[in-house]
Amino acid sequence: MLKDELERVRNALADLCEPLHDVFAWAGQRRSEALPELVRPEYNWHGTHTVRALAHHRLRRTNLGVWTLSGNHARNGELWLTDSDYSLRVLHALNERDVPPPGPNLARRAYYHNPPLPLQEKLDGPANDKLIALWRLDPSGAPSFRVVRPIGKWRFGGTAKTDLDFPLPETAVDMRSLHFEPADEGLEDVRLPEEEEGK
Repeated sequence: MLKDELERVRNALADLCEPLHDVFAWAGQRRSEALPELVRPEYNWHGTHTVRALAHHRLRRTNLGVWTLSGNHARNGELWLTDSDYSLRVLHALNERDVPPPGPNLARRAYYHNPPLPLQEKLDGPANDKLIALWRLDPSGAPSFRVVRPIGKWRFGGTAKTDLDFPLPETAVDMRSLHFEPADEGLEDVRLPEEEEGK
């Protein structure tokens, strides 16, 4: 079952690899050219909002395969995408390590509460799996994306509760050949039956 779920994730996100990387690279470059005086650390908040708005504008005119823009961009620049199986929130990452916690907002907490993989069967309804794509631009303006699948709530600075966490490759070909390695992290409380000697 887990192998099927991972294959489903690979296939679903493949359509977004090139568009997201291309659009965010363009948005970062456009922002730097249009407002060079604001490309300073104290204006990072402005850059985040500007890049996200430019990306949303460009994604509206970009072929995203089966994906479409969703959410309400007028509400603090929401940038969400959906297909028939997934909902993807595109959020800015403060650093390469942390995943923003859900906070006290009930709708956001509900979004962060996926049933842990492997799913025994596909859930009913549209966009039943909820993913987060965390984006960052490096100093040269090259974008990177980290995709996580949240399965609970945590506090700021705490350990994120996720069961998938991987970098989004730049191409669909690389996405389809992505190999997932299970991690033991977070499994300290899981007890495995002891093997009988000699078996």
